[in-house]
Amino acid sequence: MILIAGDVGGTKTRLSLYERGADGSLTRKVVQKFDSKSASTLEEIMNSFIDTQGVRGQVGGACIGIPGPVVHGTVKATNLPWFLSEVQIAERCDIPKVRLVNDLVATIAAVPSFSKDDLVTLHPGKPDREKQVFAILAPGTGLGQGFMVVAPDGTFVPLASEGGHVEFAPKNDLEFDLLKYMQRKLKKRVSIERVLCGPGLVNIYTFLKDLGYNDEPPELVAEMSKEDAAAVIAQHGMKGGYEICVKALDMFVSLLGSQAGDVVLSYLATGGMYLGGGIPPKILEKLQAGLTVDAYLKKGRLSPLVEATPLHVIKDDHAALLGAATIASRL
Repeated sequence: MILIAGDVGGTKTRLSLYERGADGSLTRKVVQKFDSKSASTLEEIMNSFIDTQGVRGQVGGACIGIPGPVVHGTVKATNLPWFLSEVQIAERCDIPKVRLVNDLVATIAAVPSFSKDDLVTLHPGKPDREKQVFAILAPGTGLGQGFMVVAPDGTFVPLASEGGHVEFAPKNDLEFDLLKYMQRKLKKRVSIERVLCGPGLVNIYTFLKDLGYNDEPPELVAEMSKEDAAAVIAQHGMKGGYEICVKALDMFVSLLGSQAGDVVLSYLATGGMYLGGGIPPKILEKLQAGLTVDAYLKKGRLSPLVEATPLHVIKDDHAALLGAATIASRL
């Protein structure tokens, strides 16, 4: 059977064809990337993909991971002007079975299929921990979050969360200053996503500049005017070329570690905590430098729960597609 797996993001949409074998195994045949803002609907992108691949009428099922809460088979994308419906996609794309899931549901559904080569372990945890709940935190264009539980029959059940939109909770004077800065800038509540995503890294950088913590070199301004600002900040933060970029990235990875520890406590996700999304693999060396794990483990009286829980970075850029294909294969 031919299946379509989709991973929709605020910046890009990826679609893939998978073939399910008689034994239930999944084989990825092709992956194609699209600019998410290049089309007015997802169906337009999907139909182009189906026709390009020559599989019109041959697709048995599809699962699309998309940012936003899915309710009764419909979702308004968080970072895109799209309203999606399972029924509408099925009708317009000639697919008998369609499932829409939160993008992090798709990603964490792939966890049971991961090998050691798919992960980088930042903190090993303890082998004697309970392994019933797993969680994921994924900074990219936005901040995604999800979790997965093991059912009584041993099957894995991925579940959605909008925890990326909880309040930003600062822990030290610098972070309190960041919160107050963001409150003045936004003139409304500040969610953790505002500082833990690509635009969030830029917000941290701008805070350091505007409040005079660090100088902004003219050559850096010129570089950011020509390229993606978050990517430039991250690159120089990794290389150590500009102090303001190093400080911004240090704050980012510390906030990421702290939020990951909070997610473990929120779900009792001692099975494992996974960092996914587009950003963690690109700043892996910084995540391994110690600030992330230090912040992850500092959870007061409940620190032992987090200490027992391994913290991994997902290296596989196709994890969300594999998870979506896994869900589609069960429709």
